[in-house]
Amino acid sequence: MAQQPRPDQSPPALSARVHPLASLAFRDYRLLFLGGLFSGSANQMRQAFNLYLVYDLSESALLVGFTGIFQVIPALTLGLFAGALADVFDRRKLLMAVNAFSMLPPLGIGMLLLTGSLEVWHVFGFTSLTALITVAQGPARNSLVPKLVPSTHLMNAVTLNGSLQQVTFFFGPLLGGVMVETLGAGTTYIINAFILLPAAVIPALIRTSGKPEGARRRVSLGMVLEGMQFVWSRRILFGLYVTDFGLSSVGYFRPLLTILASDVFHVGPAGLGLLFSAPAIGAVLGFITMLLVGEVRRKGALFLIAAMCYAFGLAFLGLSQWFWMGFAASLILGYTDSISLVLRQTLTQLLSPDAYRGRATAFTRLFAQSGNAIGATEAGFMAQAIGPGGALVVGGTVGAGLILSVGLAWRGMWRYRSDIQQT
Repeated sequence: MAQQPRPDQSPPALSARVHPLASLAFRDYRLLFLGGLFSGSANQMRQAFNLYLVYDLSESALLVGFTGIFQVIPALTLGLFAGALADVFDRRKLLMAVNAFSMLPPLGIGMLLLTGSLEVWHVFGFTSLTALITVAQGPARNSLVPKLVPSTHLMNAVTLNGSLQQVTFFFGPLLGGVMVETLGAGTTYIINAFILLPAAVIPALIRTSGKPEGARRRVSLGMVLEGMQFVWSRRILFGLYVTDFGLSSVGYFRPLLTILASDVFHVGPAGLGLLFSAPAIGAVLGFITMLLVGEVRRKGALFLIAAMCYAFGLAFLGLSQWFWMGFAASLILGYTDSISLVLRQTLTQLLSPDAYRGRATAFTRLFAQSGNAIGATEAGFMAQAIGPGGALVVGGTVGAGLILSVGLAWRGMWRYRSDIQQT
């Protein structure tokens, strides 16, 4: 039997081609991937049906929108402390605890449904509790990946994680829908809780140490501020975050697809559904592309190119007058967004020492989530003022200017090569 490669072995030359599924050859990464399949599917199933429950109980679109607010507030307010947790505690044990405690909200909703006593405020409360519990999952999971695969496979591992997320976006709600139809909502939520059980157990099987490197520390505001100082001092990292935040703030296009479908493309629900699926299809194609490409040395340059193509895609969508043009533009946006996501997460892991990886990952998530929140509001105001097409063209133009400015101000990002240690 061929000997399994180990992450601590000397890495091959960076010119060596990385197989699309290469990271799955490492036992511990394979376990982390499997655990993510269970937790991601359960979380996506629950998020989709929380919205359904709120609308079914209240028949209020406004209250459905409030569900998202209850979900995002814990992430925005406590996200940076979640990064500090991942830099203090054993990341394997943190994942075990997070997934174990995440079983409580679906069990609670399931019992309330089975007893016929569920109300909207229950869903809001359990949504906030879920967000509060799982806020530490992303930093703990992502900062563990570089310890499970060699640096030459890191981008491959990050891409596989992104592909897994897209699978759970599709598989989770689909499975939940079938279960609700056949078993009922209450039983489905109970089963949802137990789907998280393997995700809580699997990290215990990982042999690689999950303890952060360096001296033992305590979670504190000082640690968060130290993380901010670290990101500020790493100009490439700060440039990545500025680009992502700025582009999300002016280029969050998804809320405008409904208006475009109705007022510009004049298509019904089927056309709207197809239009909304285009970014997801593009994202899957983007992840497949990165898996086939393998290792990329000029990660910073490729990130800027992908971001610029995203900005052009926004303008293309804004100028589209026919459905097929809008579908193609949405496909491009999903494709380029997934590529920039892979590169941003890979660079964050490569440029961050292990002692800072949790906080650096938390900053990535904070900038992305806050940018999307601002972008959704900005898109609504701009669409009201100049129409959805005009809002997208302005967003693409401003985004292109921002990316050009970052490329000029952070020359190191353009010149960065992953075989040379730079900051």
